Amino acid sequence: MKGVLFMKNTEKNKQKWVEKVKYTLELGGKSEKTFINYKSHINRFLNYYEESEEINKLSEDKIVDYFRKQYIDLNRCAASLNVGICSIRFLYSVCFNRHLNKDLLPSTKLKKKLPTIISRQLFLKIFNEEHCLKYKCWLILAFCCGLRVDEIAKLRIENIYPNEHKLKVLGKGNKERYTILPDIVTKFLRLYCKENHIIDKQGYLFISHNKQSHINSKSIINYFSNLKAAYGLDKNISFHTLRHSFATYYLMNGGNIITLKSMLGHSHLDTTNRYLHIAQNFNNLEGINYV
Repeated sequence: MKGVLFMKNTEKNKQKWVEKVKYTLELGGKSEKTFINYKSHINRFLNYYEESEEINKLSEDKIVDYFRKQYIDLNRCAASLNVGICSIRFLYSVCFNRHLNKDLLPSTKLKKKLPTIISRQLFLKIFNEEHCLKYKCWLILAFCCGLRVDEIAKLRIENIYPNEHKLKVLGKGNKERYTILPDIVTKFLRLYCKENHIIDKQGYLFISHNKQSHINSKSIINYFSNLKAAYGLDKNISFHTLRHSFATYYLMNGGNIITLKSMLGHSHLDTTNRYLHIAQNFNNLEGINYV
């Protein structure tokens, strides 16, 4: 009887299962963002069923039916469906020692969209009209160095090498890499440090309000959301667009694709290759005469 009660969909058990998912992901070196995404989909799944439901005994047909009703019928995007399926597979594997049939719950093939970029002129307008040095640094680290939001939030002072024109970045999956540090970025980082009386040689560059850790990446996202509204930017533009723009303009200026892959922290060259499609100048193709 005790074993059956343990698998009931009670609030207490939900909390236990989510906690087990969390520390298992942590053991595997996954990021907090991965857990937050998994947690959201797992909670949605568990809350769909009554408290009396024995979650561990749900048939695969029932689980498939859940995804059809809660994702496909509601026109949720393929990326959301994929994360949802991965989350529930992981839940069953970790908490119930059940491996769900991948033929019944396959990953959906995603449409490969070309990245959106922002023009240099628009970026310079936004940058020059921004008066807060901290915000300027966020913008320029993404546009001129190719950093992700989380990487900016967690940037450490000791990983800034102005004399060598490089930054050491802690990226996805806690993988370290180097990227370029142009002089213009160094200039504004120094101005920011001077304004905020930062003299330490170690520690996070952007400190949280409680002074205990780095800022939350949501602070950067919220800032850009307000900026996006103020400038009436296209709905497809996000803070990550600045990173896309860095990669595209790097290639347009003759940069090497292998070097770019390393600077962006991509595991596969195919991911980096998509920037070739938007970096190509079709007004200057060899072998074509427009006259």
